[in-house]
Amino acid sequence: MNKKRIFAFLLAASLSAGALVSCGGGETSAPAADSGSTPASETASTGGDSAEASDSGETASSDGVYQITMCYPGPADQPDYQAVMDAINELTMEELNMSFNGIQLGFGDWTDRIRLMLTGGEKLDIVPTYATQASAYVSQGLVLNLLDWNGTNLLEEYGSGIIEAVGETQTYGGQINGVLYGIPSQKEAMGTAGIVMRKDIVDELGLDYENWSTYEDLTDAFTQVHEANPELNVVVGCNMVTKFYPFDYLNDSFGVLMMDDPDNLTLEVENLFETDYYMDMAKIIHEWYTNGWVMLDAATTTETSSNLMKAGNAFCYFSPIKPGFLAQEESLTARELVTQVLYPEWDVIGSDRINFVNWGIAHQSEDPVKAMEFLEFAFTSGEFEDLLNFGIEGQHYVKMEGSDVMVTYPEGVDATNCGYHLAVGWALPNQFVGSVWEGNPEDVWDQYRACNEASLWSKAYGFIPDTSAPEIANIQTALTNVYNTYMKSIECGAVDPETIIPQMNQELYAAGLQEYMDEKQRQLDAWAEANGVS
Repeated sequence: MNKKRIFAFLLAASLSAGALVSCGGGETSAPAADSGSTPASETASTGGDSAEASDSGETASSDGVYQITMCYPGPADQPDYQAVMDAINELTMEELNMSFNGIQLGFGDWTDRIRLMLTGGEKLDIVPTYATQASAYVSQGLVLNLLDWNGTNLLEEYGSGIIEAVGETQTYGGQINGVLYGIPSQKEAMGTAGIVMRKDIVDELGLDYENWSTYEDLTDAFTQVHEANPELNVVVGCNMVTKFYPFDYLNDSFGVLMMDDPDNLTLEVENLFETDYYMDMAKIIHEWYTNGWVMLDAATTTETSSNLMKAGNAFCYFSPIKPGFLAQEESLTARELVTQVLYPEWDVIGSDRINFVNWGIAHQSEDPVKAMEFLEFAFTSGEFEDLLNFGIEGQHYVKMEGSDVMVTYPEGVDATNCGYHLAVGWALPNQFVGSVWEGNPEDVWDQYRACNEASLWSKAYGFIPDTSAPEIANIQTALTNVYNTYMKSIECGAVDPETIIPQMNQELYAAGLQEYMDEKQRQLDAWAEANGVS
């Protein structure tokens, strides 16, 4: 059985099996980059080394115990936050003889807050880094090189358990110019997406959705839905052109490696917005919009697709799909749904998919050795993962009867009254060593690994462009501004792509797109030569 069939089988087998909290609520797309251009403070090390530790190799509190400070993302308003921090502190004291200080940052401002903490020199040891921030963090010396801190290979000397837990390919994949800035969160990385539909309408119209695989296959069904339910938006969402993407976007949208032909993968950087793929997909979406099938204010609404479905305003939306996905969406929409994977051959993994959130050590860590020992613990301890993600056993979650892996809310507790429930395992160090929430397949972590393995990996996996040079960062900012001006209206079909896409390209080139792509190509060629990739 080939890789694609393995992937399709696993996905089909799991789509009816349960829920998993996903990142971004099904509204992800190929992102423009965060230039991360906020300058480092004068206290930041320019060489990637932190302040010197004490002569003993440890910086200890008055009682001789080192305090680890870790910032991490999660939904706000966790009433039992302090109780969970106290429980984690008890665990780290017992296992590591270190105390723990957790700083939870809301998703709305966590990237800005982290940058301020790093540049302001606040006490901080463990720090998460988005892929689009990594170049700036590395160039400004805001995170340590885990392979070389003052001549010490922190990873291999003090964190070798991470290599065993994560695997060498992923462990060493988050490098820029030889600097390993962090270890990737363990999550699904495949880029497969699909369509999510109301089951009552599917059944009523007898839609044969299991044979759909492309946008073209949806035309007849959308016609039927619109005629039978003219009050509904047939499809909602704003990023429908790049919801399915057969390309490695090399950390941003400005210069990509097309991967629509798996038998002809290259290392040639191209302008995504001049490809036949982008124009053809945009034309289809524009036709849908013209037919009245797409929500008229799709380009400006701030409401999520799942909320629109819940409110009864939509028949379907597109979303990333993974093992344990269906019940998640049914919980969010309060509706019975069906799903179908589209364009399964476009299931692509590039460096950014693996290194979406990487965990490293802040430059101001008072003891990088202790920080590395803690990072190994964070990637290998299921008890730590469960505490940080789900809270205190017996109070915020319980093991389900008959399973050592599955967990759920305690009796009398649910999402409305639970005092702590992050459920953002995708953004924490290693959900694969933690418990599985009710509704998921019990073997969901194994399914994730198998789906990742079965995906089409980019020839450039392991390459992350360095866009931190001021002239390149300035171009990146200008390109992002142009992209943001046009993207939503193009990708929801509100404008004629044959007119607007050439206009956008003209402005992108005027903003420096060719120079930006040339720099990406230069760096990619050098990386490929150094790593024997052709």
